[in-house]
Amino acid sequence: MAGRFDAVPVSKGLFVAYRVLAMVVGVLLAFCALIVFPARHFATEGSSLQQFGETWSILWLAHGWIFIAYVVVSFLLWRQTRWSVPFALLVVIAGLVPLVIFWVEHVVTRRIREEHPELAPTPG
Repeated sequence: MAGRFDAVPVSKGLFVAYRVLAMVVGVLLAFCALIVFPARHFATEGSSLQQFGETWSILWLAHGWIFIAYVVVSFLLWRQTRWSVPFALLVVIAGLVPLVIFWVEHVVTRRIREEHPELAPTPG
């Protein structure tokens, strides 16, 4: 029986789900924060750019729901990897800061592949 801090295998499906969700959350957050928000709030009232921001602001809702799935998957991945709480918080908070999630996903992927070589991509 595995002890509380013994290493356990990391599920490949969970690892892939984390990577996909991280990318989707990152793209949605970047688009919303860097394009939709400024267009909606800083463009001239009634302009086509302001209307664009209004129309696409629904993506904030999509980001919110997908972010919840990202948090759940990140939590499950954290439980399997036994990383520190501060690192787990960094992983979760990265989904709220535009563009940071791409760097964190890279760090998480590298770390998981170092700790679990069986999850590294195979050539061919």
